[in-house]
Amino acid sequence: MTRSASLQSTRPELIAQHLRSEILDGTYKPGERLPAEREIASRLGVHRSSVREALKKLQELRLVVIRRGDGTRVAPIAGASVELIRDLLLAGGRLDPVLAEQILDVREMLIAGAARLAVERGDDGTLEHARALVAVLGDPQTRDDTFLEAIESLFEVMARASGNLVLQLVRNAIHARLAKRRDVRLAFRPPAPEAARAAREIDAALVARDATGLEEAVRRFLRTTRSRALSALEQLTARRGDAAPPDQGKSKPGVHGPPGDTP
Repeated sequence: MTRSASLQSTRPELIAQHLRSEILDGTYKPGERLPAEREIASRLGVHRSSVREALKKLQELRLVVIRRGDGTRVAPIAGASVELIRDLLLAGGRLDPVLAEQILDVREMLIAGAARLAVERGDDGTLEHARALVAVLGDPQTRDDTFLEAIESLFEVMARASGNLVLQLVRNAIHARLAKRRDVRLAFRPPAPEAARAAREIDAALVARDATGLEEAVRRFLRTTRSRALSALEQLTARRGDAAPPDQGKSKPGVHGPPGDTP
C-alpha cells in the first residue's frame, strides 16, 4: 500500500472519531437523526464516501442505526459496544466519576468471581501457588514493583484456575490497558496493616477452600483502595491530558486530517 493510500484509509476513522465525540457529548441525542452524508461532508470538508464509511464504523460500534429511507439515527448508549467505555469515561474532557465507580464495580466482580471459581475448580498445586502470592501481597516489606507483579500473577492464576476462557481474555485486556500505568496500579495497593489483614483472610479461605469466604475477603481487599484509585485516575487524566476530547475541540478532519480527500 502506498503512503497516500494509507493516509487516505485513515480519513473515515478521523470522521468517525469526530462524530462519535459529538454523539457522546450530547450534540446528537439518542433517537435523533444525524445530518445527511452530503451535509456532514460539506461541514467537515471531506468526501461523501468517507462519511459513508465513517457512519458504517459507528454502526459497527452500535452507536448509530442506519436505515434506508430514515437516514442515520443515534442509538441508545446502553446498547453500544464496550469499546466506547474510554470515551464515555472521559466525555467532556473530564473523568466521569459515576462511570469510574462503575468500572471499579465491574473490576471487583471480575476478580472476586475469578477467586471463587478458582477455589471451586482449582487443584491443590494452584491454590498453594496462590497462597504464596498472597503472602507477598500481605508482607509490608514487599517492594512496590514486586507487589504489582504478585497481584497481576495472582489474578492470572485465579483466572486460569477458573477454567473460564472468557474470564482469562478479559483479564488479559485489563492487564494490557494498565501495564504501562504504574502510578494508577500502585493506587490499588492498600496500606500495610490493611494489606496484612486482608492477606490473612484470603489465605485462610484458600486453605479451607471456602469459596464464599474467599470472594468476600477479596472484595474487602479491593475496597480498601477504592477512593485512592479514583483519585489516581483523576490526577492521571489531568496531568497527561488524557481527558482531551478525541478530536481536540472538534477540529475538522478535512483541515487537520490526512491530505488527499477533498469533496
